[in-house]
Amino acid sequence: MTYISPLPLTLKGLVNNVIRYSRNLERSLSKKRRLSVRRQSVKVLLVYPANQLMSIETPRPDGSLGPLYLASALESAGYETDVLDASVGTKENSLEETFYRSEVQANGLIRIGMNKDQLASEIARGGYDVVGISSNFTPQTRLALEVAEAAKIVSRDILVIAGGVNARNLPTPFFRSGNVDAICLSEGERVVVRLIQAWQIGIDLAEVPGVITERGGLTVCCPVDPNDIDLDLDRLPFPAWHKLPFQHYDKISSPHGVISNGHDRYAPIMTSRGCPFRCKYCHISVEKSQPITFGNIGSLRLKSIDRVFAEIDRLKNLGVSKIYFEDDSLLAKKDRVRRIFSQIKHKGLKIADVNGVNLVHFLKTVSGGSHVIDVEYLELLADAGFDQIVFPVESASQRILNKYATGKLNHEHLDVVELVKTASKIGITCPVNIMIGFPDETEEEIRKSIELGRCLVLAGAAYCTFFIPIPFPGSQLYEIALKGGHIDPSFDPDLLNWKNAVMRNTTVSPERVLELRDWGWRHANTDDHVRMRLETSIGSRWSGG
Repeated sequence: MTYISPLPLTLKGLVNNVIRYSRNLERSLSKKRRLSVRRQSVKVLLVYPANQLMSIETPRPDGSLGPLYLASALESAGYETDVLDASVGTKENSLEETFYRSEVQANGLIRIGMNKDQLASEIARGGYDVVGISSNFTPQTRLALEVAEAAKIVSRDILVIAGGVNARNLPTPFFRSGNVDAICLSEGERVVVRLIQAWQIGIDLAEVPGVITERGGLTVCCPVDPNDIDLDLDRLPFPAWHKLPFQHYDKISSPHGVISNGHDRYAPIMTSRGCPFRCKYCHISVEKSQPITFGNIGSLRLKSIDRVFAEIDRLKNLGVSKIYFEDDSLLAKKDRVRRIFSQIKHKGLKIADVNGVNLVHFLKTVSGGSHVIDVEYLELLADAGFDQIVFPVESASQRILNKYATGKLNHEHLDVVELVKTASKIGITCPVNIMIGFPDETEEEIRKSIELGRCLVLAGAAYCTFFIPIPFPGSQLYEIALKGGHIDPSFDPDLLNWKNAVMRNTTVSPERVLELRDWGWRHANTDDHVRMRLETSIGSRWSGG
C-alpha cells in the first residue's frame, strides 16, 4: 500500500491524510529481475557525512553500524559497495586535510571533514551509480544534503538514497533540495537491495515497500513490508567492519567521543535491536507507536549468544582490541550479559562503553519483593573490563521521569547516590547525565536535579553533564513541542543541538534554562574537573592546543 499526501514536515503528518492503493511489486520484480539485473552492474557508495559541531563539542568520527550492515547486504546481493566516512576521508586523505581541518561556518558551527569538492571528486573517481547517505542526527542535516549535492554535481543520473531516523522523519528538506531520490523508511538491509533492483529495471520507486519518494510536490510513502523487519537477528549479514578506515580511527582514538588511551583499535557491535521502554524524547518514539507504517523496529530483539561470539571473533581478527556496544538496552538480560562479557575477557578484549544503559538493570529483587543494588552484577561488569559506565540519571523529579522517561527510574526503589558509591568502590568510573529543561519542568525541579548531580559527584561520580532535551523529529517530544508552540515548524536543523535550549514558551524560559545549566555544571562538578575541561577539552582541541 502507498500513502500520498501534500509534502509534510514529518511522517506523522503524512500518514494522517492518505490515499491508498496496492501493487504486486514483488511479482513484478521477480519476473524482471531475471531479465535485467545481470545485464547491468551497479556500484554503490555509502557515506557518513562530514560533521559540524559547536565549539564546546568533542569531534569524533562516525563509524556507526547502519551503513556497515547495508554494505554487507548489498554485496551479498551482488553489488560492489564502498563505505566512506567523510569526517576522516579516504586512505589517500591525511587527517590534517579532513578531521583536523576546522572551518568556522556562517552558522557559527565548526566544520570538519571532506568538503563538497572532495566528495564530488571521490564519487566521480569511484564511478559510483548509487550514493547512500546516513542521516541519523538532525544537527547534521545540512551536511547530509551536501553529500547529495556533490553526487548530483557528478551526474544527475546517480541514484541518491538517504536513510536513518532523521532522514525518514524529516523528508521535506531532503526532497526540496532536488538532490535526493528516495528515503528508506525503516531498517534497510532488505529495503535498500529491493530499491536498487527496482531502479535498475525502471520501476517507479514510489511502489517499493519501505521507501519514501517525492512526486510533483507530494510525498509518497510506501509502508514497510512486515517481512523486512527481521525478528531473528541471526539472519542479518555480519557488518562490513573491514570497510571502516581503521588507519584513521586508530590515530584519533575517540570512539563516540570517549577519548581512548594508547590508540586501541575500537569498533562498534550491536548484540540486540530495540528497547522495552517508550521515552518521549527517544528519536524513534513516534515510530514505535506506528508499527504498521514503520515496522516493529522498536521491539527488543536479541542475537543468539553464538552469533555474538562469532562477531567478537571477527572483530578480534580485524585487530580490534576495544569494543563499543551500540545496544539501546544491553544490560537487560543479565545471564546473557554475563556470558558475553566473559567471552570478551577470554578473548583479551576491552569494553569502551555502551550506548544504552538503564539504571533499573542494576537492581535485583530480594525476598519480600524489595529492591537492592545488584553488587554481584556490577562486580561482573568490572571484572569483564567494563571500567566506565555513563549513568543516565535523567532527572531528580519523579514526575518528569514518569511523564517523559517511561518511569524506568524510580527514585523510591533505587538510591542513585548509593549506586554511584557502590560502583566507584568496585572500580567502575561512572559519569552522570541529567536532563533539564522539559517544556513543563519548573525551576524548582531543575534545581533539584542540579543538587542531585552535585550529590552524585560527591559520592564518586567522575563528573555530571546537564543535557537540554531536544525535540528531534521522530520523537513524541517533537509532537508535544509542535502542539504546544514550543518549536517553530520551520525550525533550522542546525540549532537542534543538545547544548541549545531550542524550545520556547516553556515554564522556565530558554534563557533561564541556559543560565541554570551553566551554573549547575560549575556547582555540581569539582573545581579540578571544571578547570580541566576549560583548559584542555574542546576549546584547545579546536585551536590546535
